[in-house]
Amino acid sequence: MNDNLPSWTASPSSAARRFKATKRGVSAMEFALVMPVFLFLVLGGMEIGYTAYVKAVLEGEMQRVGRSRTMETASSNEQRALLENRVLDMVRRLAPTANVSFSRKVFRDYAGATTGKEFFVDANGNGRCDNKEVFEDGNNNGTWDEAGVNDSDGGARDVVVFTAAIDYDRLPTTGVLNWTRTGKLEARTALRNQPFDQQLPKPERTCL
Repeated sequence: MNDNLPSWTASPSSAARRFKATKRGVSAMEFALVMPVFLFLVLGGMEIGYTAYVKAVLEGEMQRVGRSRTMETASSNEQRALLENRVLDMVRRLAPTANVSFSRKVFRDYAGATTGKEFFVDANGNGRCDNKEVFEDGNNNGTWDEAGVNDSDGGARDVVVFTAAIDYDRLPTTGVLNWTRTGKLEARTALRNQPFDQQLPKPERTCL
């Protein structure tokens, strides 16, 4: 008596199998859509966390080394090299192949270190030393310099801006994200040399 019934009513088990197969197909499609986003979030989060950790260690070590570097006993080339090697060793514990370079600039005070220029009286307010404006010739080279004195330890009470720049390899997983394999980080510290009461006067000159 069931010969005239539709095929789907005649075989409930086959209909259930088709329904399950359809559900599996939908699940596979949902997985294919969600997985790339999930992978990006996980791998990207790992790289961001790694970069943040390296930067935090670099900045912390720069602050610690900077405090030692600007002491009276830390002005020799040997002492400076020792302190720079301490930063290098710490960085390479986290990024073994990192390339670390160091630079330093000297300013008369923290204001100069902030602006990056030798102090001058900006009478016309244009941000440049000109029109017979008076400036302090910190490196005594006869001209106003927009930057501080490069690669110098400075003298008493001078502010030394000590900078470390690193090029490091990102985590291997960044290749999956199509990110560049190398990253760049930079950290600096600005501290005043000791002793604090013996700063020599800087010659005053005028800009053309």
